[in-house]
Amino acid sequence: MINHLSVSQLTTFQRCGEQWRRRYVEGEIIPPGIAARVGSGVHKAAEANFKVKMRTGEDLPLDAVQDAAAEAYGKALADGVFFAPDEVPGAKAAMARGKDDAVLLATLFRRELAPAIMPELVEHRVTLDIPGVALPVMAILDCYTTDHKLRDLKTSGKRWSDDKAHASQQPTIYREAVKEVTGDYPEELLFDVLISNKTPVLQTITTSRTDEDMQILVRQFGVMTASIRAGIFPPAERDSWACSARFCGYYFTCPYIPAHRKILPKRSV
Repeated sequence: MINHLSVSQLTTFQRCGEQWRRRYVEGEIIPPGIAARVGSGVHKAAEANFKVKMRTGEDLPLDAVQDAAAEAYGKALADGVFFAPDEVPGAKAAMARGKDDAVLLATLFRRELAPAIMPELVEHRVTLDIPGVALPVMAILDCYTTDHKLRDLKTSGKRWSDDKAHASQQPTIYREAVKEVTGDYPEELLFDVLISNKTPVLQTITTSRTDEDMQILVRQFGVMTASIRAGIFPPAERDSWACSARFCGYYFTCPYIPAHRKILPKRSV
């Protein structure tokens, strides 16, 4: 059984309790898709850049950041990547495009975002013992800056809405993690979104959280842990975008999907 919680676990459980059960109870790990592997490559490049910058005060050269992204993307692919059945024929080309995307987004990061940031904490792991939550909660801070800003780096195929940023549960727990480490809450919470258009663009959204947001998150963790203890793992709604062969690697072995929905359509010749 698990020994800690995280916001990503909570998000998975709320999306599909059965998916959470398969992953965290049964240990059936399905690798993520190409987009997540691209994100991993860019995050590793950003981490490498900022860790050097904390020591030297200078960003890495552009080519070093690009190389770091390409290398990290390749290592992530070696750990596996998920393709839906209809995506398999184009998998090789998709993986090649993914490498290009990782390098392009890392280039955008280095040119437009990194020079404006002086990091104090990078990929910093924090374990929180939160009153009202049955297990410790793990949080990993992307980047906390010397001017007291908490920045969370994301990659995306399209622009984020402000509502998406304001609804995210991550800043709520990250805010508490910063206070745990520094003694104070961050002065700003920001999402830096690297958008993979034909010409990649940077979008920065400022959001905010209060103690009430944290109280609500604690209640959500409480519902999750109570369900787990009772052995209740609610499946996703059948009309959810997540409940499909394209987005769920457990789809074809899921007990909540009827057999006739698991038959692959014949490909036209």
